[in-house]
Amino acid sequence: SLILSFFALQTLPVNYAGVLLILFAVILFIAEIKVISHGILTIGGIISLVLGSLLLFESPDPALQLSLQVMIPAVIVVSLFFVGVIYLAVRAQMLTPHTGGEGMIGMNGEAVTDIEKSGKIFVNGEYWNAFSKEPIAKGKKVRIVSLSGLLAQVEEVK
Repeated sequence: SLILSFFALQTLPVNYAGVLLILFAVILFIAEIKVISHGILTIGGIISLVLGSLLLFESPDPALQLSLQVMIPAVIVVSLFFVGVIYLAVRAQMLTPHTGGEGMIGMNGEAVTDIEKSGKIFVNGEYWNAFSKEPIAKGKKVRIVSLSGLLAQVEEVK
């Protein structure tokens, strides 16, 4: 396939500026996922893709030029695909964590022992060492305020 593509690129009058603009568009689409630019990189990628497609083949013969009937749907489909992927990536980054220490903050549990300066709580099927600024009696409902290593700071749920 690679040999055939090199042969086709040699036969067709390919403008390498068009190829570079299309590659630049793909780089901009991927960069939008990593850098929060509020869609500016995506718009730049779409413009680069359109310009690269228009400049791809230079020929006075209309049979060797890229047809707008092919280019416009292809650009729309590729652009919608990348916009959808970017939307899903941004939505996944904005979700609150469900695991690890960040996911435990705000969870409710139960005091297994009296908590004066230290004690034990039961949260999400696990026993944790905990401390509180105020005394909490055994059996009371507690909420995790923060985590410091494997020690949870809790407060009583009223």
